[in-house]
Amino acid sequence: MQVNRFFLLADDDRDDAEIFSEALSTVNPSIKFHHVEDGQEVFQFLSTSKIEIPDVIFLDLNMPAMSGWQCLAKLKNDTALKNIPVIMYSTSSNPREKEIAIELGATGFVTKPTDFKVLTKILEAIFTNLGSDLKRILKEI
Repeated sequence: MQVNRFFLLADDDRDDAEIFSEALSTVNPSIKFHHVEDGQEVFQFLSTSKIEIPDVIFLDLNMPAMSGWQCLAKLKNDTALKNIPVIMYSTSSNPREKEIAIELGATGFVTKPTDFKVLTKILEAIFTNLGSDLKRILKEI
């Protein structure tokens, strides 16, 4: 049975979002994808699409209006949204930022790969393991 999945990406870099979208299509063309450019838009989108809650939310750290950190904190303090897996998605590879993300309730932290094939493999691992031990998989990435 085919399970439809829905990925939401908040990232103010449109080129990164386009590459992310292409990689998702490579993983599975049936994955629904929506892109917003900052944390405020995450909440605007979620408030207008209550019927369709994403299976996973990817948050860039540095965005205008509301950063990924602020958005993560707000998501995890919202009883209706706190169980959605959130993956911080950043150019940063700072180990302390990864620790902070987990402490704040993120499911994991992915440093944006520069190689399209690597991004595709990461998204495939996430897609395949949604609903199971995603935290463990993200630690191995």
